[in-house]
Amino acid sequence: MPLALVAAVVAGAATVGGALISSHAVNSASNAATSAAAANNALQTQIYNTNKGLAQPYIAAGDNAETTMDAFLGLGGDAAASKAALDQYLGSTGYQFQLQNGEDAITGNRAASGLLDSGGTLKALDTFGQNLASTSAGSWLSDLSGISNTGESAVNALSGTGATYAGAVGANNTSAATAQGNAAIAGANSVNALIGQGLSAYGLARGQSSYGAGAGPSGGGITLTTGGLPTDA
Repeated sequence: MPLALVAAVVAGAATVGGALISSHAVNSASNAATSAAAANNALQTQIYNTNKGLAQPYIAAGDNAETTMDAFLGLGGDAAASKAALDQYLGSTGYQFQLQNGEDAITGNRAASGLLDSGGTLKALDTFGQNLASTSAGSWLSDLSGISNTGESAVNALSGTGATYAGAVGANNTSAATAQGNAAIAGANSVNALIGQGLSAYGLARGQSSYGAGAGPSGGGITLTTGGLPTDA
């Protein structure tokens, strides 16, 4: 086999080997990027779900508080359930104890003055009871408002976490897609380079074979005599 042909074959084999190695490296990088993106997405999902689980009780409590306030203020909802919630609140905050002590103080003072059975005593008791009920209801609404605000804050925090989650997942997927795109381009470039090298090797081999067949200066053909007339060699 002519030396040039041997060199062309060796060069072609080296090109194929290099292309295979390059393709393997590119595919490995693409697979690594895809795996990293999947792992990062899984971590982001876990973080978001954890935050969602922590926020959910506050969101639910806030929703319940808002519904109860709306019903109490006549804005819709279950009025009976709202009244039951208020009664429960008053019973748990010592309302009845305060009411009884206040009424005892009023009747005691009026009795000491000999005015226990007067209209002034009844008016004083009625005014005290209304003021205490109004103050207690105001405290109840204030507490409900605080719970509702806490739920709203939890919703806002979860929304921020969701936006961060979406951004992180989007960035991970974009990075993986970019790596895969680069891998596809690099693979195409390797194939194109391989084809080019193969064509070059083929051209070199063909040129050497034609030269060796006698088309060159040392082969047979036409010669000139001293007289300048062509003769067959």
